Amino acid sequence: VGVIIIISALYMKMTANYKQKKMIRDFKKTIEKMDKGDKDSKNAATQNVKSGTIGIMYIPKINLQVAVSEGTDMKTLKYAVGHFSGTALPGKKGNSCFAGHRSYTYGEYFNRLDELRIGDLITIETKDGKYAYKINKINVVNPSDTYVLDQTNDSEITLVTCTPIRIATHRLIVKGVLVK
Repeated sequence: VGVIIIISALYMKMTANYKQKKMIRDFKKTIEKMDKGDKDSKNAATQNVKSGTIGIMYIPKINLQVAVSEGTDMKTLKYAVGHFSGTALPGKKGNSCFAGHRSYTYGEYFNRLDELRIGDLITIETKDGKYAYKINKINVVNPSDTYVLDQTNDSEITLVTCTPIRIATHRLIVKGVLVK
């Protein structure tokens, strides 16, 4: 039984890693085609969005490069960081909100989010461009404190994950403002 559990966990982790890398690779190919003015690039970009990938998030401080998909359901968060539907898209006016797991066998993309500090950068690349956000607030809230997702008049980003790891009684919130 122990061997089966270990093999299952390794399989889930390998599957998630494979799918994550494929999502990033496919999205980067789409961006390259768009940069070259490929006539089919708009169709490819639309196809990527329909398949879920809306961009790539980079957080250099914690060496993170992860595909971003639309939605925050369990299936999405297995393989990517999820964009809260109904919140602003990256680079647009408003609060662009994202969720990610910390302590699952797969999808541990926000595992090191607690290492971020005020002033660190978060960059999101979409089909419309790259947008850099400077972290200006980090706090812990109760799961019912959904005000952190409220829309704003400025271009902001909010990252949400469970905390503490493996206990998940609260939510770690990392906020930033658009710098370019």
